[in-house]
Amino acid sequence: MNKRKIQLERRHFLQLVGASALTYPFLRGVPSFAAASGSPPTYLVLVFTPCGCVRPFWGASDANGKTVPSPANGSPATSTTNFLFRNTLMPFSPIQKKTIILDGLHNKGAGGGSHEAGMASLWTGLDCSSGNPASGISIDQQIVAKLNPSSPFKSVQLMVRSSADFTDREVKTRMLYDATGAYIDPIDDPTSARNTLFPPMAAGSGPDKTTFIRQQLFASMNTELTALQSRLCTEDKNQLQSLQESWNSLNTQLANAATASQGCMQPEAIPSTYSAPSADFPTSAKLQMDILAFALACNLTQVGSLQFSTATSQVTHTWLGTNQGDTHHDYSHNGPSSFYSLAGCPNNQYNNMGQCANTPDIYSTANQSLYTNLPQQQAIDNWYAQQVAYFAQKLDGLTGANGGTLLDQGAICWGSELDMGAAHNHDDTPFVVVGGANGQLKTGQLLTFPMDLADSGNEALAVVNHRAHNDLLLTLAQVMGVSLPTFGEASLCTGPIAEMLSS
Repeated sequence: MNKRKIQLERRHFLQLVGASALTYPFLRGVPSFAAASGSPPTYLVLVFTPCGCVRPFWGASDANGKTVPSPANGSPATSTTNFLFRNTLMPFSPIQKKTIILDGLHNKGAGGGSHEAGMASLWTGLDCSSGNPASGISIDQQIVAKLNPSSPFKSVQLMVRSSADFTDREVKTRMLYDATGAYIDPIDDPTSARNTLFPPMAAGSGPDKTTFIRQQLFASMNTELTALQSRLCTEDKNQLQSLQESWNSLNTQLANAATASQGCMQPEAIPSTYSAPSADFPTSAKLQMDILAFALACNLTQVGSLQFSTATSQVTHTWLGTNQGDTHHDYSHNGPSSFYSLAGCPNNQYNNMGQCANTPDIYSTANQSLYTNLPQQQAIDNWYAQQVAYFAQKLDGLTGANGGTLLDQGAICWGSELDMGAAHNHDDTPFVVVGGANGQLKTGQLLTFPMDLADSGNEALAVVNHRAHNDLLLTLAQVMGVSLPTFGEASLCTGPIAEMLSS
């Protein structure tokens, strides 16, 4: 039966049963008339941590210790399931089979290099090389716009803010944008986040105004629909009863969504001694992560984000030891000041391990002396990895649909605004994806994209040959059910990353 005929028969049926102006538009839109979908929702969470990484200790290597193959020259990506986490990412060991390490993706929209450019282009894929705010939408909001999910919150944006962080509304403090290119402000106070997502119920006050109106409307509709049934033959009566049951089911769903926080597991209460913004960054982090995890568990949203601090982070990680006496941003500058001058390999003189034969290799722990304050920088990187791994394991401990976990049902994408802090580059922007996205992602692999680790004179060639992270954003959209031909700068897109997808 064609769509036009179905529409005519539906309208004719509703007119015959005497549907009024009250019930007619609602009956036309009840779930029974829509294409039912038994598939559980897929969740997406974008996670940001600042100032890039210490290259010799970030990511993973294959069993032979090989990391990024060079040169690119159009070579395909390589994948291995037999990989070893490097020091920084060891916290992911318990969930290695649910993790994808991405090495060699280039945030080309950030241009020559700055914290601000990297922050603006990270989730938009737009040309932000000037360091100005992005001019368009971020991938999370693009997904929400296309999906238009029925969850109580279209998306949830949380931030872990320190009392030392910058508070101005500017490009280095915001990572998400709406369709007009306006900043989307995250909730940076756990108390506000909890009260927004899990509002306390006023005892004895009865339903709120919106709930009261909906209850009265549905009561009136049910009275009319029940009266209409006496005018119908048995077959039509059964059909109307089915429609009425579906509509009542929708009413129940709306009511449950409105009070979801009262009907499902809730995060712990905010300690009475806590107030934001707090110098206690670890406590702020745990509170926000738990709130977001339970928001997903309660199906309050399908799309979330978690931003730790800001670009040029002013957090001093004193809880990691007495040697932590400076800000993360300042420490991150005490390292290699150029990616190409150190990673370069003149005349492509690589050994059989894909490593440059006569130039310092920034991926090798043998060259860790290029970093001053290395213990402090390593500890900070590792602490952030612990936080993301904690959040992932939190989702892995919550039951999802079809007997799996929320981590199996979703995807966490973790990124930063830089590759290496002192170099301010974006050539090998660190990305980790955790979670199966309802079986759509091929997890448990190290996926390496070839790079031209050329000297600075050939940097332009490297920019052309490296794969842009725009394709990662397209991949995230695809697993969320949104097919996009391009995203961000169209010229930087080649399509979703096939090696990440299970089919």
